[in-house]
Amino acid sequence: MKVLLVTVVIGEKYLQEYKRLFKQSQKMYAKKHGYDFKVVKNFLDDTYKDNNMSFYFQKFLVCSQTWSTEYDYIIYVDADVLININSPPIHNYVDYENFIGIANEYSQPTNERRISIQRKMGWETSATDYYNLCDFNLQTDMVFNSGVLVFQPKIHGEYLQNIYNKHLPKSIHHSRGPHYEQTSLGYELQKDNKYKILDNKFNAIWGLVKLDNIENKSLKYYFKQNYFVHFAGHCDFDKVEKIHKKCNILNN
Repeated sequence: MKVLLVTVVIGEKYLQEYKRLFKQSQKMYAKKHGYDFKVVKNFLDDTYKDNNMSFYFQKFLVCSQTWSTEYDYIIYVDADVLININSPPIHNYVDYENFIGIANEYSQPTNERRISIQRKMGWETSATDYYNLCDFNLQTDMVFNSGVLVFQPKIHGEYLQNIYNKHLPKSIHHSRGPHYEQTSLGYELQKDNKYKILDNKFNAIWGLVKLDNIENKSLKYYFKQNYFVHFAGHCDFDKVEKIHKKCNILNN
Protein backbone atom coordinates (compact mmCIF):
# COMPACT_ATOMS: atom_id res chain seq x y z
CA MET A 1 0.00 0.00 0.00
CA LYS A 2 1.61 3.27 -1.12
CA VAL A 3 0.42 6.53 0.45
CA LEU A 4 1.26 10.19 -0.11
CA LEU A 5 0.62 13.05 2.31
CA VAL A 6 0.43 16.29 0.34
CA THR A 7 -0.33 19.95 0.90
CA VAL A 8 -0.45 22.96 -1.41
CA VAL A 9 1.39 26.18 -0.48
CA ILE A 10 1.79 28.81 -3.19
CA GLY A 11 3.62 32.08 -2.59
CA GLU A 12 6.81 32.78 -0.65
CA LYS A 13 5.06 34.48 2.27
CA TYR A 14 2.72 31.52 2.84
CA LEU A 15 5.51 29.01 2.29
CA GLN A 16 7.68 30.55 4.98
CA GLU A 17 4.74 30.64 7.40
CA TYR A 18 3.97 27.01 6.64
CA LYS A 19 7.59 25.95 7.15
CA ARG A 20 7.72 27.75 10.50
CA LEU A 21 4.43 26.50 11.92
CA PHE A 22 3.06 23.36 10.29
CA LYS A 23 5.46 21.57 7.97
CA GLN A 24 7.47 19.68 10.57
CA SER A 25 4.46 18.02 12.17
CA GLN A 26 3.09 16.90 8.81
CA LYS A 27 6.46 15.62 7.64
CA MET A 28 7.07 13.69 10.87
CA TYR A 29 3.63 12.10 10.77
CA ALA A 30 4.19 10.98 7.18
CA LYS A 31 7.57 9.51 8.07
CA LYS A 32 6.18 7.67 11.09
CA HIS A 33 3.60 5.84 9.00
CA GLY A 34 5.74 5.28 5.92
CA TYR A 35 3.98 7.83 3.73
CA ASP A 36 5.69 9.84 1.06
CA PHE A 37 5.47 13.58 1.70
CA LYS A 38 5.08 16.37 -0.83
CA VAL A 39 4.59 20.14 -0.72
CA VAL A 40 3.13 21.51 -3.96
CA LYS A 41 4.57 25.00 -4.43
CA ASN A 42 3.27 25.88 -7.88
CA PHE A 43 -0.10 25.85 -9.59
CA LEU A 44 -0.98 22.41 -10.91
CA ASP A 45 -3.12 24.25 -13.45
CA ASP A 46 -2.21 27.89 -14.09
CA THR A 47 -5.22 28.69 -16.30
CA TYR A 48 -6.78 30.87 -13.60
CA LYS A 49 -3.68 31.67 -11.58
CA ASP A 50 -4.30 35.42 -11.77
CA ASN A 51 -7.49 34.95 -9.76
CA ASN A 52 -7.15 34.24 -6.04
CA MET A 53 -9.83 31.55 -6.16
CA SER A 54 -7.57 29.32 -8.24
CA PHE A 55 -5.33 28.62 -5.25
CA TYR A 56 -8.15 27.09 -3.21
CA PHE A 57 -9.12 24.68 -5.98
CA GLN A 58 -5.64 23.25 -6.62
CA LYS A 59 -6.27 20.48 -4.07
CA PHE A 60 -8.75 18.93 -6.51
CA LEU A 61 -5.92 18.31 -8.97
CA VAL A 62 -3.53 16.29 -6.80
CA CYS A 63 -5.06 13.01 -8.04
CA SER A 64 -4.73 13.80 -11.75
CA GLN A 65 -0.97 14.41 -11.89
CA THR A 66 1.51 11.98 -13.44
CA TRP A 67 3.10 11.44 -10.02
CA SER A 68 -0.24 10.55 -8.43
CA THR A 69 -0.72 7.33 -10.36
CA GLU A 70 1.78 5.40 -8.24
CA TYR A 71 -0.25 5.90 -5.03
CA ASP A 72 -3.10 3.87 -3.59
CA TYR A 73 -4.07 6.75 -1.30
CA ILE A 74 -3.37 10.47 -1.33
CA ILE A 75 -3.98 12.28 1.93
CA TYR A 76 -4.50 15.98 1.30
CA VAL A 77 -4.10 18.38 4.26
CA ASP A 78 -4.42 22.16 4.29
CA ALA A 79 -1.28 24.13 5.09
CA ASP A 80 -2.77 25.23 8.44
CA VAL A 81 -3.17 21.73 9.88
CA LEU A 82 -0.95 20.75 12.82
CA ILE A 83 -0.60 16.98 13.23
CA ASN A 84 -0.18 15.20 16.55
CA ILE A 85 2.71 12.79 16.02
CA ASN A 86 0.91 10.19 18.17
CA SER A 87 -1.97 9.97 15.69
CA PRO A 88 -2.80 6.65 14.02
CA PRO A 89 -2.46 6.18 10.26
CA ILE A 90 -5.38 7.78 8.48
CA HIS A 91 -5.33 5.78 5.25
CA ASN A 92 -6.64 2.59 6.91
CA TYR A 93 -8.41 4.06 9.94
CA VAL A 94 -11.70 3.03 8.32
CA ASP A 95 -12.62 1.12 5.18
CA TYR A 96 -13.08 3.92 2.67
CA GLU A 97 -14.37 1.53 0.02
CA ASN A 98 -14.65 3.72 -3.11
CA PHE A 99 -15.45 6.92 -1.23
CA ILE A 100 -13.61 10.15 -0.41
CA GLY A 101 -12.87 10.65 3.28
CA ILE A 102 -13.99 14.01 4.68
CA ALA A 103 -15.11 15.44 8.04
CA ASN A 104 -18.52 16.91 8.87
CA GLU A 105 -17.69 20.18 10.59
CA TYR A 106 -21.32 20.77 11.58
CA SER A 107 -20.86 18.06 14.22
CA GLN A 108 -18.14 20.10 15.93
CA PRO A 109 -18.17 20.44 18.91
CA THR A 110 -21.62 18.75 18.72
CA ASN A 111 -24.51 19.32 16.34
CA GLU A 112 -26.49 21.29 18.92
CA ARG A 113 -23.59 23.41 20.12
CA ARG A 114 -22.55 24.14 16.55
CA ILE A 115 -25.95 25.65 15.80
CA SER A 116 -25.61 27.75 18.96
CA ILE A 117 -22.28 29.05 17.66
CA GLN A 118 -23.88 29.88 14.33
CA ARG A 119 -26.65 31.87 16.04
CA LYS A 120 -24.20 33.67 18.31
CA MET A 121 -22.07 34.74 15.34
CA GLY A 122 -25.01 35.73 13.15
CA TRP A 123 -24.20 33.02 10.60
CA GLU A 124 -26.57 30.67 8.77
CA THR A 125 -28.28 28.24 11.14
CA SER A 126 -28.65 25.11 9.02
CA ALA A 127 -26.48 23.10 6.68
CA THR A 128 -29.05 23.56 3.92
CA ASP A 129 -28.79 27.34 4.33
CA TYR A 130 -24.99 27.08 4.15
CA TYR A 131 -25.17 25.45 0.72
CA ASN A 132 -27.85 27.89 -0.42
CA LEU A 133 -25.37 30.73 0.10
CA CYS A 134 -23.51 29.35 -2.93
CA ASP A 135 -26.72 28.70 -4.84
CA PHE A 136 -26.70 24.94 -4.18
CA ASN A 137 -30.01 23.29 -3.34
CA LEU A 138 -29.20 20.50 -0.89
CA GLN A 139 -31.37 19.14 1.91
CA THR A 140 -28.80 18.07 4.51
CA ASP A 141 -27.64 18.46 8.09
CA MET A 142 -23.95 18.09 7.20
CA VAL A 143 -21.35 20.67 6.15
CA PHE A 144 -18.12 19.11 4.93
CA ASN A 145 -14.76 20.72 5.67
CA SER A 146 -12.21 20.29 2.89
CA GLY A 147 -9.12 20.82 5.04
CA VAL A 148 -8.35 17.09 5.27
CA LEU A 149 -9.28 14.71 2.46
CA VAL A 150 -8.59 11.04 1.82
CA PHE A 151 -8.42 10.27 -1.90
CA GLN A 152 -7.81 7.18 -3.99
CA PRO A 153 -6.33 8.66 -7.17
CA LYS A 154 -7.08 5.68 -9.41
CA ILE A 155 -10.75 6.06 -8.49
CA HIS A 156 -11.17 9.78 -7.83
CA GLY A 157 -8.83 11.56 -10.26
CA GLU A 158 -11.33 12.15 -13.04
CA TYR A 159 -14.17 12.88 -10.61
CA LEU A 160 -12.17 15.62 -8.88
CA GLN A 161 -10.95 17.04 -12.17
CA ASN A 162 -14.57 17.41 -13.26
CA ILE A 163 -15.45 19.26 -10.05
CA TYR A 164 -12.51 21.58 -10.67
CA ASN A 165 -13.54 22.24 -14.27
CA LYS A 166 -17.18 22.82 -13.34
CA HIS A 167 -16.87 24.95 -10.23
CA LEU A 168 -13.67 26.99 -10.37
CA PRO A 169 -14.97 29.28 -13.15
CA LYS A 170 -18.22 29.73 -11.22
CA SER A 171 -16.34 30.67 -8.06
CA ILE A 172 -14.64 33.68 -9.64
CA HIS A 173 -16.30 36.88 -8.43
CA HIS A 174 -18.83 34.90 -6.34
CA SER A 175 -19.73 36.68 -3.10
CA ARG A 176 -18.75 33.65 -0.97
CA GLY A 177 -15.12 33.88 -2.03
CA PRO A 178 -12.94 31.01 -0.73
CA HIS A 179 -15.96 29.34 0.88
CA TYR A 180 -17.15 28.42 -2.61
CA GLU A 181 -14.45 25.76 -2.98
CA GLN A 182 -15.45 23.86 0.15
CA THR A 183 -19.14 24.32 -0.56
CA SER A 184 -18.92 23.02 -4.12
CA LEU A 185 -17.02 19.91 -3.01
CA GLY A 186 -19.45 19.20 -0.18
CA TYR A 187 -22.40 19.65 -2.51
CA GLU A 188 -21.04 17.27 -5.14
CA LEU A 189 -20.00 14.61 -2.63
CA GLN A 190 -23.39 14.59 -0.92
CA LYS A 191 -25.35 14.77 -4.17
CA ASP A 192 -23.40 11.82 -5.58
CA ASN A 193 -23.08 9.92 -2.29
CA LYS A 194 -19.30 9.78 -2.73
CA TYR A 195 -18.22 10.45 0.88
CA LYS A 196 -17.06 8.54 3.94
CA ILE A 197 -17.22 10.57 7.15
CA LEU A 198 -13.88 11.00 8.90
CA ASP A 199 -13.57 10.95 12.66
CA ASN A 200 -13.52 14.61 13.75
CA LYS A 201 -10.16 13.99 15.40
CA PHE A 202 -8.67 13.99 11.90
CA ASN A 203 -9.94 17.52 11.21
CA ALA A 204 -10.50 19.13 14.59
CA ILE A 205 -11.26 22.80 14.01
CA TRP A 206 -9.80 24.79 16.89
CA GLY A 207 -11.66 28.00 16.09
CA LEU A 208 -15.04 26.33 16.70
CA VAL A 209 -14.02 25.10 20.15
CA LYS A 210 -12.71 28.54 20.96
CA LEU A 211 -16.04 30.12 19.97
CA ASP A 212 -17.97 27.47 21.90
CA ASN A 213 -15.83 27.75 25.04
CA ILE A 214 -18.23 25.74 27.23
CA GLU A 215 -15.59 23.28 28.41
CA ASN A 216 -12.84 25.93 28.55
CA LYS A 217 -10.32 23.61 26.91
CA SER A 218 -6.79 24.85 26.45
CA LEU A 219 -5.19 24.58 23.04
CA LYS A 220 -2.54 22.25 24.48
CA TYR A 221 -5.21 19.90 25.85
CA TYR A 222 -7.19 20.05 22.60
CA PHE A 223 -4.11 19.23 20.55
CA LYS A 224 -3.25 16.22 22.70
CA GLN A 225 -6.83 14.90 22.49
CA ASN A 226 -7.00 15.10 18.69
CA TYR A 227 -5.06 13.89 15.67
CA PHE A 228 -5.07 16.72 13.12
CA VAL A 229 -5.86 20.19 14.49
CA HIS A 230 -7.02 22.68 11.88
CA PHE A 231 -6.22 26.34 12.56
CA ALA A 232 -8.72 27.55 9.96
CA GLY A 233 -9.03 31.29 9.43
CA HIS A 234 -5.57 31.93 10.93
CA CYS A 235 -7.06 31.32 14.37
CA ASP A 236 -4.31 31.53 17.01
CA PHE A 237 -1.39 31.11 14.63
CA ASP A 238 0.61 32.97 17.25
CA LYS A 239 0.17 30.02 19.64
CA VAL A 240 1.30 27.25 17.30
CA GLU A 241 5.00 27.55 18.09
CA LYS A 242 4.19 27.23 21.79
CA ILE A 243 2.42 23.96 21.04
CA HIS A 244 5.59 22.78 19.30
CA LYS A 245 7.53 23.34 22.53
CA LYS A 246 4.91 22.13 25.02
CA CYS A 247 4.12 18.95 23.11
CA ASN A 248 7.68 18.28 21.92
CA ILE A 249 6.66 18.14 18.26
CA LEU A 250 10.21 18.80 17.14
CA ASN A 251 11.78 16.28 19.53
CA ASN A 252 9.68 13.15 18.93
